Amino acid sequence: MVSVRRRRKQKSSLPKVTRRQNDKQRKTRIKSNAIIAANWDEKLTLSQNYKKLGLTSKLSRPTGGIQKELKPATAAVPVAPAAPTRALESDATVPSNAVTEAKIIRDAETGAIIRIEEVKRTEFDEIQTPHAPSATTDVVRQLEEYAARGERKHVRLQSEREDSWIGELVKKHGDDYEAMMKDRKLNVWQQSAGDIRRRVEKWRKRGGSA
Repeated sequence: MVSVRRRRKQKSSLPKVTRRQNDKQRKTRIKSNAIIAANWDEKLTLSQNYKKLGLTSKLSRPTGGIQKELKPATAAVPVAPAAPTRALESDATVPSNAVTEAKIIRDAETGAIIRIEEVKRTEFDEIQTPHAPSATTDVVRQLEEYAARGERKHVRLQSEREDSWIGELVKKHGDDYEAMMKDRKLNVWQQSAGDIRRRVEKWRKRGGSA
């Protein structure tokens, strides 16, 4: 016979506690920068978001997170037997570390190799390297303006209670910070001598006097 508590539990409209599937797709919370957080798209991956914002997530080659462009399938082109290739002759005027390339010319209809053209490139030639897009987005401009302002230092102000506490310490012990540290009645929180000295110096700069 089923107990009354178990029967009520079976009839309850509340869902049973199971493994939460929502944890597998947690939203990315951007807390470090408000500009990026305001322009972040939860439906895109990290690399896609960075590309949309005009940023880069990695300086090296990306390993994922980018959709591949599908190309239409083309029929296989018959390839004629490869012609015997000869070693590329080195030129004495070209530096020893020069890169020598060969360009294969094929027939447009049969795909057979017609000739091989040598293309020599020296170390002085401009080598194309992957770089960031030249177009600057609004997010990048906002980040540049934010960085140009510099870091704002937060100056902590002493409260009235701290001012009165420091005044009592200075009035009783003067400049003897060791005695201030050992005073059990005034130094209830057991502040060190160095901490009390810094507080007193700051207090005096603000015009405090015992």
